[in-house]
Amino acid sequence: MGGVFDPIHYGHLALAEGALEAFGFEGVLFVVSFDPPHRDQKPVVSFDDRLEMVGIAVKDNDRFMVSALEKDLELPGYTLNIVTHLKKKSPGAVWHLILGADNLACFDTWYKPDELVKHVKIVVGDRPGYTRESEKSKWLGHADRFGIPRLDISSTAIRESVRRNKSVRYLLPENVRRFIVEKGLYR
Repeated sequence: MGGVFDPIHYGHLALAEGALEAFGFEGVLFVVSFDPPHRDQKPVVSFDDRLEMVGIAVKDNDRFMVSALEKDLELPGYTLNIVTHLKKKSPGAVWHLILGADNLACFDTWYKPDELVKHVKIVVGDRPGYTRESEKSKWLGHADRFGIPRLDISSTAIRESVRRNKSVRYLLPENVRRFIVEKGLYR
């Protein structure tokens, strides 16, 4: 499961846990984006802070792992590059790509999606407001869907709330919220 995680929140964690439960995966590898090529806007906080927030958020779940792989690769951070690297490192492993329905709706814009679906099976968790858009995606036939709790939480909204000095309690793990406060992130 890749992402900018700027910051990680309960929606991300529910998506990962939902995939574990629905498909019986051994674990979920959270790959933190170093320099996401698909976004015009760069991450607000540093890669190291985002990596640390993900580590803090998943530390109590022994089936969740965090990877800084994208920073270490000398390749653009396209999902295809990450997946092919992981498959080379673990040739016997079966990899799945966990997406929210919002990402399936825009999957056409990803780098070489036709090639990517040859390497991984896509699993898609429904997300409020995006189910109808993802239903229209030509990639739906390459995806297995699963339900997750309906949490309408976004990193963008969390960053804006922090900037405006509004509470973000109960939108993300408390230890991540404290990290944000202690480091003065998103101010």
